[in-house]
Amino acid sequence: MNRQKIFIVAGEDSGDLHGSKLIISLKKLNPNIDLYGIGGSRMEKEGLKLTEHIKNLNVIGIFEVLRHYRKIKAIFNNTIKEIKRINPDKIILIDYPGFNLRLAKKLKHLGFDVRYFILPQVWAWKESRAKVLKDTCNKLISIIPFEKDWFLKRGISVSYVGHPLGDLSKKSFDKNIFLKENNIPEGNKIIALLPGSRKVEVDRHWKIFEGTVKKLNKKRNDLTFVLIEGDNVSFNTDPRIIRMNKGRYNAIFCADAAIVCSGTATLETAMLNCPMIVCYKLSAATWFLAKMMSKVKYLSLVNLIAGREIVEEYLQENMKETNLVSGVLGLLDKDNSERIKEDYQTLINKLKTNSSPYLEAAKIIYD
Repeated sequence: MNRQKIFIVAGEDSGDLHGSKLIISLKKLNPNIDLYGIGGSRMEKEGLKLTEHIKNLNVIGIFEVLRHYRKIKAIFNNTIKEIKRINPDKIILIDYPGFNLRLAKKLKHLGFDVRYFILPQVWAWKESRAKVLKDTCNKLISIIPFEKDWFLKRGISVSYVGHPLGDLSKKSFDKNIFLKENNIPEGNKIIALLPGSRKVEVDRHWKIFEGTVKKLNKKRNDLTFVLIEGDNVSFNTDPRIIRMNKGRYNAIFCADAAIVCSGTATLETAMLNCPMIVCYKLSAATWFLAKMMSKVKYLSLVNLIAGREIVEEYLQENMKETNLVSGVLGLLDKDNSERIKEDYQTLINKLKTNSSPYLEAAKIIYD
């Protein structure tokens, strides 16, 4: 292929992860590419020349966005300016709909080739965004099994490439080695803590997680807690909690139970066969509006893709220490734990894939 310039926009930690793996596949198909855009440390490591770092866009919620509007608007305007200057052959938008859909509208008027990878969850709320996707993007690439049919019913063509976590269930780790490496007593139950990958999530969730840990330690003396840290957040916490930035899959696989902030992490935890409870908290005003506009029964991707409640969700006012303690203790019950693992098979079967979703997405982007 000829040398090409590609501009990529990811706005959060999960987008940085997906973006970095997509870049690897893009380079496999065409080593002669120059990559620019918004991303994080992973995408930068794979060769993306950053025009902005995702840490400056980690804002969640309608009113939170309004508070940071001037900063986000400045980044938006600078991104348009950089795209005009670079004049890329293709633009790839990854998730992050509040920013990227507005960007897509602007880019359409400027005549750029726009491809959207990991689509906004318009089936959950703001269905009008589906038309925006159709009108502004040259290709739509989905990783959620039911999305292709949902869009097709509305006359919109979407390519489903499989879910990037489809093969995660095949991974296996040695728990004995994990115990030894982290000085965990053999009889202890391991509880994985996943409070979120964004600073705003950690700020809202972590105190509740810490209080839950303290209450659980008062009820049982055979628990070891492992905190899974994101790349773009930091913690001040009890030194007895084991902190892991690398080897997250190993930790989740070896854990007996997990408390997980809703997001991609719920799918990772399910695919690694670790029983979990899901939690999430927004500002009161944002939660009120989200509840009014939402069209789905569940928040976690695990329950949404399965089409039923596999894991318990503790959301907003229900995300409190006493509830999380009760939920974790329930996960440690053998019968309950085995039932959840059996239910995970529904999810695993739906997400199985025969080829790399990133490679398939790269082919569609080059098409």
